[in-house]
Amino acid sequence: MSAAEDDPLWLNSPHKRLAFRAACYALFVLLGAAAGWLSGGFWGMLATGTAMLAILISARGWIERSLGELWRRSVQGLAAPAQGQHYAFAGQSLDIHDDGRELWIAERSVRRLLDLDRDLALKARFSNQWRESRELGLRSKGLWIKVTALHQHLADAPDRMDPRRLRLRTYLDRDVLQPTARRRAL
Repeated sequence: MSAAEDDPLWLNSPHKRLAFRAACYALFVLLGAAAGWLSGGFWGMLATGTAMLAILISARGWIERSLGELWRRSVQGLAAPAQGQHYAFAGQSLDIHDDGRELWIAERSVRRLLDLDRDLALKARFSNQWRESRELGLRSKGLWIKVTALHQHLADAPDRMDPRRLRLRTYLDRDVLQPTARRRAL
């Protein structure tokens, strides 16, 4: 097994990327030349190969962007059912799980967002509003809190007028709770 087969990032080297791109361009021109040979002999091959090379040179940036976008969308489309919905607030990703009835946010995400210390009062603060990972059928370890309970807590907390907490509450309402409610209403 070669290093390229082990390493998924083998194409990140600029030299390897350039060689790969050159090989793809050469294949494109050779296919055009072969089609020209089949249709008109040597002169057909030369004309078609030259035309293919001209098209390739003039549309190089567009072709790369289009193929890259096509690849990205196809990978996204295939992986979407496994990946689910991604959420991020203030540059930090949020671990949110939808069990079909409720939305749950990971305790570590809440602590990271609100700069909370690790204390045992979190379970008491959200009594009957939290679950362990295994109760939700997740493999990870940790505590999960209902997003609706966090939303309500942000509205009722003494520091509810803190701008960061206001933005988080608005984000949870606008980008997490409302879209989920609309999806479930359909």
